[in-house]
Amino acid sequence: MGLFADLFKLHDTPDSPALLAAIDRAVSAVEPLLKHTDDYPDRFRQPVNAALEYAKRLAYSLPGPVTIDREAYAKDAFVHALFPDINAISDAVTSSLALQEYLRRSPGSSEFYALMGTRRIEKNVLGMEVSAMTLQREVPQQAVYFSSHTLENPSPDESRAREMTAMHFFDSLVGKVKIRIEQRKQNKEALIAERNTLLPLLGTANDPKQAEAQQRMDKLMGELQSAMESLELKNYIADFDAVLRHPEEYLHLNQTSIMLDSMGIKRGANDSGRGRQLVFSELIGYDRRDWTMTIVRCVNVEYHSFAERLDKAYRYLTLY
Repeated sequence: MGLFADLFKLHDTPDSPALLAAIDRAVSAVEPLLKHTDDYPDRFRQPVNAALEYAKRLAYSLPGPVTIDREAYAKDAFVHALFPDINAISDAVTSSLALQEYLRRSPGSSEFYALMGTRRIEKNVLGMEVSAMTLQREVPQQAVYFSSHTLENPSPDESRAREMTAMHFFDSLVGKVKIRIEQRKQNKEALIAERNTLLPLLGTANDPKQAEAQQRMDKLMGELQSAMESLELKNYIADFDAVLRHPEEYLHLNQTSIMLDSMGIKRGANDSGRGRQLVFSELIGYDRRDWTMTIVRCVNVEYHSFAERLDKAYRYLTLY
């Protein structure tokens, strides 16, 4: 368990090796030169520790573990809602590079845990309804389905899978620190480009736009000076504080309760006899898309090499 377990132990002392390792991980990802500043590592302890603890709480608040196999698909309404058909479960496993690598390294594994992410999609459709023994066609309905299944952080036990997931959440928060700095760098480059565009206008004495260009240049140089100062290493700690001290503003879970029938059609409160109330946890802020997240338990999964999968796909195409 090593690194992951150590990183998420309670940090009782300011010189905890686990906390120092996390600081090194975060700073290396944002700007390694920060390690040579006077503030390193002391000034980074509190924001990094706050982000670590939050990432762990977030990972352990994910629902699950939910078993995904043929039996669960038939009996568990939650699993049935997550996959369009039984074959989609094996497809999700087969298409996951993380799982295939895990199974390659642990060929005897018959059971493991992983983080599953999917995209929830709602679509207006026309379907059939039975009302008072009458079949109605072309009835407006709202279908809910899930796509883009991903399986990450496979592990032989649930706790390890959640620790690895917490580390991914921590890295995501650190990535948002870097994004803030990159945006300022891009702003600086845009100001330099505008300055270079204005320079030729300032050199033309009879150009009617010279006065306007000079006015803009004066303002621009002030903006450029501020942009360059903001990119001094001593100012980067403010970015760590802004994100890592307030991680819930950048990464959090929303719970969405939806009543669905066995066909994935959304039902209202008055339709409770035709559906089940299901709760989905959606991770907001991980990337540009929102993901429905669940810790899953996979059993009796077989490893197939790339060549075997390619051969299977080829045979399928020749048959159909």
